[in-house]
Amino acid sequence: MSQPNILMIMVDQMAHNVIGHLGHPAVLTPHLDRLAARGVAFTSTYCNSPICVSSRTAFMTGTLVRDNGAYDNGSEFPASMPTFVHQLNQAGYQTILSGKMHFVGPDQLHGFQERLTSDISPTGLDLTPDWTRGPHANEGTSVNRLRYPPVRPWSLQMSYDDEVLHSTLVRLRQLGADAEDENAQPFFLCASFSHPHDPFLVPQAYWNLYEDRPIPPPEAPAADFASLHPYSQWIQIHHEVDRFPLSSTETLQARRAYYAAVSYMDSLVGQLLDELDRLGLDNTLVVFTSDHGEMLGEHGMWFKRTFYDGATKVPLIVALPGERQSSLRTEVVSLVDLTATLLDYAGVPQRPAYGLPPAGQSLRPLLEGRSGAWPDRAISEYFSEGTVELMLMLRAGRHKFVYVHNHAPLLFDLLEDPHELRDLAGIPENEELCRTLQAELLAELDLEELRTCILDSQQQRLLVVAGSAGTSGWRHQVTRDASRLYRRASS
Repeated sequence: MSQPNILMIMVDQMAHNVIGHLGHPAVLTPHLDRLAARGVAFTSTYCNSPICVSSRTAFMTGTLVRDNGAYDNGSEFPASMPTFVHQLNQAGYQTILSGKMHFVGPDQLHGFQERLTSDISPTGLDLTPDWTRGPHANEGTSVNRLRYPPVRPWSLQMSYDDEVLHSTLVRLRQLGADAEDENAQPFFLCASFSHPHDPFLVPQAYWNLYEDRPIPPPEAPAADFASLHPYSQWIQIHHEVDRFPLSSTETLQARRAYYAAVSYMDSLVGQLLDELDRLGLDNTLVVFTSDHGEMLGEHGMWFKRTFYDGATKVPLIVALPGERQSSLRTEVVSLVDLTATLLDYAGVPQRPAYGLPPAGQSLRPLLEGRSGAWPDRAISEYFSEGTVELMLMLRAGRHKFVYVHNHAPLLFDLLEDPHELRDLAGIPENEELCRTLQAELLAELDLEELRTCILDSQQQRLLVVAGSAGTSGWRHQVTRDASRLYRRASS
C-alpha cells in the first residue's frame, strides 16, 4: 500500500459501547454504524490514562504516562518531546490539526504544520492537582452539573465543534483539489471534537430523537459508599457523588442527554465522511476514537478518573482505504498501539522516542486479518486529580488487575464478570495470579521515586500558578491568509 491519506476523528469522553453497530439498545449513531460497517471495530480498546491530557500525550508520543511525565491535566507538554506527527512530517505528510488536543504549554502544535482552531481547554498549568490536600470535592467536576436542564439552543461546546467541523471541511476540500496533482503529498488531518463531554447539553432536535426510545438504566448498581475501595471513594468525593447522588430519574435523564450528545457528534462525523466520499479521496485511512470513556452512572459513578471499563475503555474504528470489512476484533489493545499503527501505514519505522522504547505495537496484522500471536495487553495509569496515590491498571487477556499504592489491589475476570462486580484479589487461589500481574505492571518501576516526582511536579506548578495572576496559559492564535482560501484563474 502506498502512503495513504489519514483522516483521524477524535472525540472527548465517549463510552466504548454507545454505537448502534456494536449492539447498543438505544443510541442512534447511523454514521458511525456506516463507518464500522466498512471497517474494523475494536471492542477491547483502552486509553492509557482515563483523563484528557495524560491520555492524549501518551497517544501523541506513543509512550506511557510513567515515562512521558504528563501526570495530569495541568502537565506541560515539552516542545522537545517528539510526537508521531514529527515523524509523519519527515515521511512527507502534510499534518493538520482542527480542534481540541489539550496541549499544555507554549507549543500548541507539537509537530502539526497547521492548526486550524484554538483549543477549548485550558492550555496553562491551571488544572494542576494537589495530592497534599487529601480527598476533596471539586465543584467544577461535580455530578450537580448533570442536574442542569439538558436542552439548550446552543452551548459553548456546540459553538466550538461547529467551528471545528467548518474548518475541517474547508481544509479537506482544499486537500481534495490538491490531490489532483500527481505530486501531491499525503495528508494527516485530525478533527478533534469536544462532544460528548459533560455537562451533556444538547439541542431540542437531538433530545427529541430519544422521546420514544427506552433509556436503559446502569447495568452495574451503585454500591454503598463505605463498601467501596478507597480509590473509588476518593473519586466519588471528588465528583461529589457522596454528597449529591443522582436519583434514578436524574440518572435516566443524564443518560438520555448523553445519548443525544453522542447523536449530535455522530452527525458531525457523518458530514466529514460524506465530504471524503464526495471529494473522491479514496486513498484515505479513516480512524475514529476517543481520549477516554464515560461512566454514565455505572457503579454509581460518572465521568472518568477510574479504571472501570466505562471510563478506561474507548471506541476504536479503523477503515482501510478501498476496503469493506465490517469485522469486530476482541483483542486487548490501547491507544499507544494506534500510534504505532499510524506510523506503520505511513511507512515510518518505529524507533525509540527520546530514548524510550515505543509502548505499543502496530495493529496492522489485526486490521488485515493476518494470523499470529497478539500480546492481549493494555496498561492504563492515573496520577491526576481525585486520587491521592499512584494508580495503575493492567488488562491482560480476560483479567484486569488494578494496583493502588499502599492499598489492596483489585482483580476482575472480565470474561465471567463483564460488569466488574466481583473483586477476586482477596481469594487465596488468586494470590499467584495477582503477584504475576503486579510484577508485569510494575516492571522496572520505582514507585517511591515516581510518587516523589509527581508530588514535586505538582508543588512546582502550583507555585507558578499562584504567582502568575491568571496568566499561565498559552493560547494558540489562529491566522488565516484569506487570499489563499479561494484560488482564481488569472485573467
